[in-house]
Amino acid sequence: MTIRAFAIGGVIVDCIVEANGTLHLETLGGNALHAAAGASLFLDNVGVVGRVPASYPHDALVKTAGGRLDLAGIRVESDTYAEPEWFFHKADGSRIDHLHAAATEMAALEIVGPLLAPDDIDRWRAHLERTAPGRSGFGAFRALHPVRPTDIPTAYWQARGIHIGANAVDQMIACAAAAHAAGLVATLDPGFQAAKLGRAELDAILGHVDAFLPSEKELAVLRPGLAPHAALANIAGTSDALVGVKRGSAGAILRLTDGHFVEAAALDVVARDPVGAGDAFCGGFLSARAEGHDGEMSLRRAIVAGAFAVEAIGIAHLLGAERSLRDRRLAQVQTTRSPF
Repeated sequence: MTIRAFAIGGVIVDCIVEANGTLHLETLGGNALHAAAGASLFLDNVGVVGRVPASYPHDALVKTAGGRLDLAGIRVESDTYAEPEWFFHKADGSRIDHLHAAATEMAALEIVGPLLAPDDIDRWRAHLERTAPGRSGFGAFRALHPVRPTDIPTAYWQARGIHIGANAVDQMIACAAAAHAAGLVATLDPGFQAAKLGRAELDAILGHVDAFLPSEKELAVLRPGLAPHAALANIAGTSDALVGVKRGSAGAILRLTDGHFVEAAALDVVARDPVGAGDAFCGGFLSARAEGHDGEMSLRRAIVAGAFAVEAIGIAHLLGAERSLRDRRLAQVQTTRSPF
């Protein structure tokens, strides 16, 4: 099987508390998984590259992937355990994350799901924040085990495209450089590493990737005080890379290489879980670039992938999406083009 595209980065376990208090324990997540699932909405033969602890529920991943994702790039480390990451969603669409703990700790606080009362959510979140130092969560695991170019299976280098999720900065740059040298179309999302990217790091990345796709929050970190259009133009500089920003329910903006902008509105869907939506967006974007489509079509596919991602918990909804619904939604995406 020839891999068409693949995503590299985090392959983790999430625990999610919806805004209404519904609890979902140990769902499969991570930026690489969500991005690969987003790409698979439009492409067959999409791979995943990541490093996981020995205790990772690999059998569950194989079952969930259901043959839709190639898992040859998952490398199992000798570390035996990493605590799941917790995501607390709020009614306004915001969330609290980067907190880690085993779900079994909830019993000591007499907190029981699957529907948590507001007071229980507050108590549990406060417990996680209080005990955060020293946690052996997936964040710490990923810091110790960044994804490197040498982790990518040899066969994957015959692919057309790669998405690079948040990872150690030096390894993100190394992977981008290796992809460029191999002739792959590359997209990159800086994620939680945005604050570590100075001009030198950005120039190194932009010199190797086809598209740089931060979130609205990350764009504000990269270029504080600038409006989105100005921030995108400033980051792009004189590079040939597309530079876009994911804005959640506000849609997205993409700066084209000719200096013009394309904006796309988000689709009107019921959003249950925004975790991974930005990564799925990147996967949808990559799928179009890997097939030679222009920036506008790439943005349209990205919007569709993000919409599917927010509708359900985890990646299964994306992997099982009906192609007819995908195509109808693609036709519904509205875009506008404008100069800056």
